Amino acid sequence: MFMSKVEGLTSVSSLERRSASKYYIFLFFNVFLASIIAGSALEQLQTYLHQSANQIPRTIGVAIPMKATFFITYVMVDGWAGVAGEILRLKPLVIFHLKNFFLVKTEKDRDEAMDPGSIGFDSNEPQIQLYFLLGLVYAVVTPFLLPFILVFYVLAYVVYRHQVRFFDVCHS
Repeated sequence: MFMSKVEGLTSVSSLERRSASKYYIFLFFNVFLASIIAGSALEQLQTYLHQSANQIPRTIGVAIPMKATFFITYVMVDGWAGVAGEILRLKPLVIFHLKNFFLVKTEKDRDEAMDPGSIGFDSNEPQIQLYFLLGLVYAVVTPFLLPFILVFYVLAYVVYRHQVRFFDVCHS
């Protein structure tokens, strides 16, 4: 959000959209491409050194399905735990108690401290897009990953539907 504010964007929606796009690009390169390329490069290093350059794409194509177990673990740990963390809303809970202990003097202060904030479009939407990308890539290569992504989407649907329904998402 800070980088988007430095760019000169002023509205909250444009700040969140720009931050979400930057975060998605970060996830795409660092989680998706880096884990596939670096993981397969380290595992296949001996093969890369002893083959011609035109065989490298084929070797990477063979190595991509081998990274499916990493992405299954990634979806279970980051996706499922992230959705569970979203329903718990631990960060707003801790901030409320800190504000309540140190800053609350009046009933109006208490109402302001109880504001749960938004659901975090700028951080949650890129993760959802990353899991969609994983589903698209691995649907053909290793369809064993799809049930894990499906469970993530079912959990995310239930949690975010609850969050949008019961929290005022306009505040930040």
